[in-house]
Amino acid sequence: MVHQRFSTGGLLFSSCALLSALSSSVDAFAPVSPSLTASTARIIGSIIDGQQPPISASSSASSALYNRQDRRKKNKKKKRSLLDEDDDDDASPTANNNAASSEPILLGGGEIGFDSEVGESKIPIAKQSYSKPKQSKLDQELSGKRIEEDGIVGESVTSAASVSDMPLEPGQSQPDVSTVITDPDTGIARIQQGKYVMDKVTGKAVILSSMGPDYRLAQMFPGVPPDVISQHRFNWETVTVPEMVQKLKEACTVPLKNSSGDEWLGIPPHPQISNPAVDFVLANRDYLGHRMKKTLGRLKLRAQSQFQKEEASELRTLWKHFLLLEDHISAPFRQIMLNAEANVGPNFGNLDVASYCGGELYERTANYLVMKSMVAHWEKKYEDAKKLETIPDGDETFMEQLYTGDPKRYLPDPPIIFRLNEVSRIVIMAQKMVKAFVETPQLFNDLPPEVKFIESALSIQGGTALRQFMLEDFCPSNNIDPQSLREGLKRLYQQMFNMQIDPYGDLTMTLWNLCVASSVGTNDARDPYEEYIANVSGVDYKNNPGFFQTYTFDHDKNSLVRFLDSAKKIERGTAGSTEDIQRQIQGEAMQLLGFTFGGPPSPATAKDKPKETKAYVVPEDRAIGRPHMMGWLDLLGEDEELTGAGKEEEAFEADKWEEVAV
Repeated sequence: MVHQRFSTGGLLFSSCALLSALSSSVDAFAPVSPSLTASTARIIGSIIDGQQPPISASSSASSALYNRQDRRKKNKKKKRSLLDEDDDDDASPTANNNAASSEPILLGGGEIGFDSEVGESKIPIAKQSYSKPKQSKLDQELSGKRIEEDGIVGESVTSAASVSDMPLEPGQSQPDVSTVITDPDTGIARIQQGKYVMDKVTGKAVILSSMGPDYRLAQMFPGVPPDVISQHRFNWETVTVPEMVQKLKEACTVPLKNSSGDEWLGIPPHPQISNPAVDFVLANRDYLGHRMKKTLGRLKLRAQSQFQKEEASELRTLWKHFLLLEDHISAPFRQIMLNAEANVGPNFGNLDVASYCGGELYERTANYLVMKSMVAHWEKKYEDAKKLETIPDGDETFMEQLYTGDPKRYLPDPPIIFRLNEVSRIVIMAQKMVKAFVETPQLFNDLPPEVKFIESALSIQGGTALRQFMLEDFCPSNNIDPQSLREGLKRLYQQMFNMQIDPYGDLTMTLWNLCVASSVGTNDARDPYEEYIANVSGVDYKNNPGFFQTYTFDHDKNSLVRFLDSAKKIERGTAGSTEDIQRQIQGEAMQLLGFTFGGPPSPATAKDKPKETKAYVVPEDRAIGRPHMMGWLDLLGEDEELTGAGKEEEAFEADKWEEVAV
């Protein structure tokens, strides 16, 4: 049997492979239990207590145990003399030479070291350690490992750190798919990442085709036959957003039947999907994607803010179904990329890339995208580190320092690398690895054209020069027309957008810039979404089709918003000097976290204190003329996904807090 294949934008599409890949996991009518995935919203706002790591020392002297009796007055003089002798040994020229030879070579910027004048210790330090010394964070990253931190999933060169994810305990095996578990120390639900990507339609791990590498490539970059394209594809020159939304709704609507025998037309219940909907999305993959996600979300909020409950409910159902389709279609791509991370990460620094980045075309494509994303991510961290080096300390520059770079560096023991001298070492090695991959013909030369275009285009300055290179050089030499190349770039961009932001966000945004630059002067440059999701001139319902009216709330007294409102009042000069401001902010923050000051309150002030009854007045600079407590966010009530019927109202610890009189 001969399988007909179709090529669009340089990607290999197989109708048989696509049918096999999708039919194995798509059932429009069979009920499937919903489940959580790795893209579930992560838990935010946990407070981490830092601990000072113990100081270890090693030399040729044997270990000694000291107890309280050893610190008696009659032994102080003897022990002090022993310590002085050890200090003299450490200060010897030989010791200094050994220390100097083991110091790392810094590539520029940053300071490392310690304060030698830390005071006099009362407890002698053991001079020999029998435990295996722990690698530094930089050494862990350079060896391709994740940074090890208690209770935190540290970063690696190819994956991000996560405060909310639950690390594996010693001896614990990683689950097949991401699972929500309860942290035994805090009682907070946390996500434990699985070995495989979960398909939200089946609720199980993604299964790559067993029919060969061509079928897996078709799963990685799915497409549809020409007859399906001609049936569903938009006319991008004239199509409008309302038309696209209506056609998407029609494609997702199928005959439904319940257990009572009632039949009707509608969108399948979550998490079921239909093959016609998958075909429609794939036919317009480059035109839908995340911009349609944003548009559907804004249209839902717009209808809700106008108190059009039925329309808002229908738009929410369509929005949720489209998100499910996007997750399902991109799941094999994400699994193949996850497999590539397992190849590249542990081999970081190994320039013999052919030894671990070879394999079939789909595997080599994923290996290149992972390495290129790694370079883009660490180059961004390098630029942030350089900028932080130039920002002076001070009250006026505090906010600039705060929003520059990865905020996880403010954790007590950061699970990331962020200092300039350390980041620069990783950047240089990552760039060398990509260069070695590109210069190996058997790895790079037969990659899809849109993937190879990334490597060539990023070295060209200016949009005009880029388009000239594309038309006169790249397209003829790769036997592809410019329109197919632009379509392939946009399809690749949509797949990359479904990857996690860290570390893939930087390369994804670069891809979008290439899509925009290569489309200038063509029909592909038209963007009907712009007035819905990027309309900054329209500020009402009449001249902005994506506008919805926001409003302010009566925030709880113990909420962070109320606390920040108080901080704004302090900034206006009502609290006195800078020291007074700092003390007041720290005091209110500690009270917000449940700490008390000045001893227990007197019974006369703490007992039977009347609760606040007056309405909360929102500060003018935050209200900016918006209405107060319109209530339309609660319009759908129990129909909303997060507060669906049958779910108990979530209780927060802050609801139990009481005001403390000081």
